[in-house]
Amino acid sequence: MSETMPTRTTELLPPLGEANLQGVTVREADGTIDFARLREDGVSIVYLRASAGGDYVDCRLNANVRAAAAAGMQLGYLHYLTARTPDEAKQQAALFLSAIDGRTADLRPAMTFDRFRGLDLRTVNSIASAFLSTVEEDVGSAPMLRADAQSANLIWSSALAEQVPLWVVDPDVAAPRVTTGKWEGWTGWEYGELTGADPLPLSLFTPNVRIAVAPPANEKLICVTVAYGDTLTAIARLFETTVAEIVKLNAIANPNRIYPGQTLYIRVPASTPIACCDTYTVRRGDTLSGIAARFGTTAARLAAINQIADEDLILVGQELTLGLCGESE
Repeated sequence: MSETMPTRTTELLPPLGEANLQGVTVREADGTIDFARLREDGVSIVYLRASAGGDYVDCRLNANVRAAAAAGMQLGYLHYLTARTPDEAKQQAALFLSAIDGRTADLRPAMTFDRFRGLDLRTVNSIASAFLSTVEEDVGSAPMLRADAQSANLIWSSALAEQVPLWVVDPDVAAPRVTTGKWEGWTGWEYGELTGADPLPLSLFTPNVRIAVAPPANEKLICVTVAYGDTLTAIARLFETTVAEIVKLNAIANPNRIYPGQTLYIRVPASTPIACCDTYTVRRGDTLSGIAARFGTTAARLAAINQIADEDLILVGQELTLGLCGESE
């Protein structure tokens, strides 16, 4: 007679929201990618490895950004960390931030760090935290930690889990094998590989992957029409802002090229005696989440205000109400 021993069911980490966003990860070695075909196949997110180590920037980054944006993909950037000390991690963070500076970003930045040989757990976590904190301070949104399930369970501390969302790598299983107790849920799950001509790592993401920017306090948005002879420097000085802020808010590719009649969005103190500006016309390459991130709102709010059924479907020339002027007017 045999006795059946009771089995203990391990509670696994759930997704942090509905995991319905398909994404791929792309590196230089993947060559030329047909992003338009990926978009047609339902892939809406692409993470581009922007940099690695202390001196490597992906030489295909510019081309991939242009092609992915043109296909209407939501863009995020990844760094492969190889630091051995927190100071080296900060230096690599500076490289990564330099590589992605001024580029369209709809998604949280992300980091992979999986070379731990010779390092104790405390040092590993200190190195990762130094990189992640430096990046968060610059971009204003917590980056994701991309890690395999075993590392998520055994390597990373609860303090780090409270700091950043998790993108777990655990392919060919029914659910990522990360136990509860550290993270509240996973934001990304790399679950397999996209088959076909482009065998790319394939992930599911929740809406938490998107950059969320809180609206600035005591500020409002105005629209300024560029006049002949204007420069961004002069406009920034007039409204007591910075050229970098205007460039980011208006997604300007070349700060030295603005033209008469062009409309610029400017953030100013709420007391400024100029009417708040509350509409935006969709341009080629825009995504709802990208527009939301630029203007300090959310894609869900924009979708609700404008009665958009599918957050991934907006049209060039479509006029959106931003919903930012209620409190300041």
